[in-house]
Amino acid sequence: MLSSIIVGGGPGGLGPLIWAAQHGLLPAWLDRGVALVERQANLGGTLGRFGIHSDSLGGSYLECLEAPNLPPALRQLRHEPVALEMAKHRDSFPPLALVDRYQRRLGMALATLLARRSLLRLCTEARAVHLRRDGTLSVEITRPDGQRDMLLAHTAVIALGGRQFLPGEPLLPGLMLAGCMTHRIMPSDRALTHAGLKEANRVLAEANGRQIVVLGGSHSAYSVAGALLNLPAAASLAAGQIVIVQRREPRIFYASREAALADAYPVEAGDVCPRTQRVNRMGGLRGHGREMWRQIARRPDTRLERRVLVRAMQRFSEVELRRLIEEAALIVPCFGYRSATLPVFSADGARLSLNADAGGIAVGEDCRLLLDDGTSLPNLFGIGLGTGYRLPANMGGEPNFDGQANSLWLYQNDIGAVIYRAVHDLLPYVEAKAKAAVPA
Repeated sequence: MLSSIIVGGGPGGLGPLIWAAQHGLLPAWLDRGVALVERQANLGGTLGRFGIHSDSLGGSYLECLEAPNLPPALRQLRHEPVALEMAKHRDSFPPLALVDRYQRRLGMALATLLARRSLLRLCTEARAVHLRRDGTLSVEITRPDGQRDMLLAHTAVIALGGRQFLPGEPLLPGLMLAGCMTHRIMPSDRALTHAGLKEANRVLAEANGRQIVVLGGSHSAYSVAGALLNLPAAASLAAGQIVIVQRREPRIFYASREAALADAYPVEAGDVCPRTQRVNRMGGLRGHGREMWRQIARRPDTRLERRVLVRAMQRFSEVELRRLIEEAALIVPCFGYRSATLPVFSADGARLSLNADAGGIAVGEDCRLLLDDGTSLPNLFGIGLGTGYRLPANMGGEPNFDGQANSLWLYQNDIGAVIYRAVHDLLPYVEAKAKAAVPA
């Protein structure tokens, strides 16, 4: 019987393993039995498909290699070419193509450890989780040859990544995006890929003065605007031809209160993280999306970007916003992500209603998966993009932040620690219960 099954080998799924590796705990965990199930042929995620830069500094990716207790398979990465290339971006924002190569190399090192001491299943699709009467669970998988199988474990961590969220509620009273007669819609997770940007360049070249409408005020929205402006066809765009329509002004990240005030950005007490003293540490725009906002907002030492216009959604009438959307050459919805899920079945075979399936947050403060009635599943955990994790006070973050925490650093540190400790606190109880359920 395995101690844990991790479903998903992207940044979220690897997070608890990397936290354990940094603290010298990974070998012992693997020796208790860990299976990692990943649909791709490699670990590390698929960030290379995006044609933009990271919103995390290169140093945040390297930090996990600096721990003194790393296994040799991870320690040797410090001096490899991809890590040295990442080090050149320690204080800047690396392209996601480099991040992808780095994460894949990190994934290869973890795959070596898993293959030697535990269980690795690549090119394998997880289909469902089945809870068992003895307190254990099984994960139904499809192997590369198409055959179905079951993996048995005491706990499981679901890290399938996010799915683009398209809201079911109206943009304005009486106006649904799905009810508009649009020319072309390209959600942000498509628009920011290499293929999506290539397609967007053709749209811009043929726009003939029609506007490009970006719906949302998140990091994705400002990243989309910046990425579009870097396309060859953007050189011919007129003033205000790209329109960002947002419900509220975005918050902006600054390393300190002093840096924010120097940029003419007003700071409230609730904007400051008490742990780091950073402004809008969790909820603020970073990286190239932040610089896009600074240009639009005419911040010091920037050149005004006239091709982008920002408008508040509330200032439109239903008729005006419908006209804008229906006449646009391209609509890019940027409404964030929700957690991808697996079907979960009770010991009686009934499918359980997950809170994430109903559009809610996927996990509670302890990272356990939530049902739609608010209760949690004791031995099923979730981590990664779209889970909706809310930071407890001990992890810091600005008091005004009311969103979900999506951060590779957090996956490999604070959130990874939450899952590791919860799993290992639970294991003695689950193992004892399972042993007691076996007939003498």
